[in-house]
Amino acid sequence: MKFRIICVGKVKEGFYRDLIKEKSGAFQKMGHTLEIIELPDTKIPEKMSESATESFLVKECEPMLSKLSNRDYVIALCVEGKEISAKEHCTHIKKAMELNMDSVTYIIGGSLGIAQKIKDKAKLKLSFSKMTFPHQIMRMVLVEALCDTVTYL
Repeated sequence: MKFRIICVGKVKEGFYRDLIKEKSGAFQKMGHTLEIIELPDTKIPEKMSESATESFLVKECEPMLSKLSNRDYVIALCVEGKEISAKEHCTHIKKAMELNMDSVTYIIGGSLGIAQKIKDKAKLKLSFSKMTFPHQIMRMVLVEALCDTVTYL
């Protein structure tokens, strides 16, 4: 199965990059592929109103949407998502395989989250915690969780 992570920003710390690279290699050994698509981080203006925040998110999500197709099983990482176990996560991956999807694609937004447009496209809204984490840490956590999940396939 092909897994993709579409995310905003780059991982700056070498130890995070090294861990993600190591786990990507583990994916290949298990017969899967992992592609990470890093989109440019957009500078957030100070003191935005709620409507300005939503406009910002819509603009930030446009490059994400351009990377998606109808053949992607989209999973959006968002704070209001559902917390699930590795076995439940595996159920979603198996469903994507049964539907003959091209990939399971995870979306990690920037520091303000992701636009509703992306959430609406997602087959699953996933949360690892009620807390918010920096995207580079979340990317590492997601890759680790995926490695755990694919062992159930």
